[in-house]
Amino acid sequence: MIDLHVHTTFSDGTYSPEDVVELAKEKGLFAIAITDHDTTDGVKMALKKGEEIGLKIISGVEISADFEIEMHILGLFIDVDNKVLQTKLKMLEVYRKERNPKIIEKLRKMGYDISMEDVEKVASGEVIGRPHIARVLVQKGYFDSTKAVFENLLGFGKAAYVKKEKLKPYEAIGAIKEAKGIAILAHPHKYLYLEEGPENVFEELKEYGLDGIEVFHSEHTEKETRELLEIAKKLDFVVSGGSDFHGANKPDIEIGIGRGNLNIEVRILEELERKVAGR
Repeated sequence: MIDLHVHTTFSDGTYSPEDVVELAKEKGLFAIAITDHDTTDGVKMALKKGEEIGLKIISGVEISADFEIEMHILGLFIDVDNKVLQTKLKMLEVYRKERNPKIIEKLRKMGYDISMEDVEKVASGEVIGRPHIARVLVQKGYFDSTKAVFENLLGFGKAAYVKKEKLKPYEAIGAIKEAKGIAILAHPHKYLYLEEGPENVFEELKEYGLDGIEVFHSEHTEKETRELLEIAKKLDFVVSGGSDFHGANKPDIEIGIGRGNLNIEVRILEELERKVAGR
């Protein structure tokens, strides 16, 4: 099995790059892709650990893109030292750092006793994001779980949500292509329900250079997976898949198997590698 969508402590996961590689090896996986949000800082650590213990590591990233609903685009097989990609990612890092204090300010105005110092303490050196803010609110007894925090406050469109500045989809895809990677639309099931029709969205992204879609994902139902396979075939997209593993921040999702609904075969990786080699 493989898992081409994995997060570490360099974004909003709870396992270090080295630990996530060891976990994947323990679970019997053949290969994983490190795809942290808007950063590649953990990739080289994972590559080194993978070489040490005999696990194939794919260099990746998950880039936030500006769309009518939240859009994430995975870059796989990227050159993490590419200057164009890194310039774009540094911009996103600045946007993220500007966003966190705004969320804290909103929460304080709503009566929650929380500060950036509280969040930094919980993060313990990790890249600060909404999951850390959620953990503070749980620790202070406002909610029973981080999931409840997102459902009530921090999720898209909720009371304390602050929109993060993002790249346009064509910019995200372009940066991935500049880094010699292949661009994959992450967890695309949500686009199946847009009024404009999913194929219109996918066709537009294909015009920008999108190479494929993440057909296999922890959130996808069997019906959605079948529909996405049909779309991939029709639009000549490559197929990818991953659990979207975050460790304790998404405790019901296990590396490799998601919610028990994944078994992503090595042939998927081989097809993606042929796509890369074809360039």
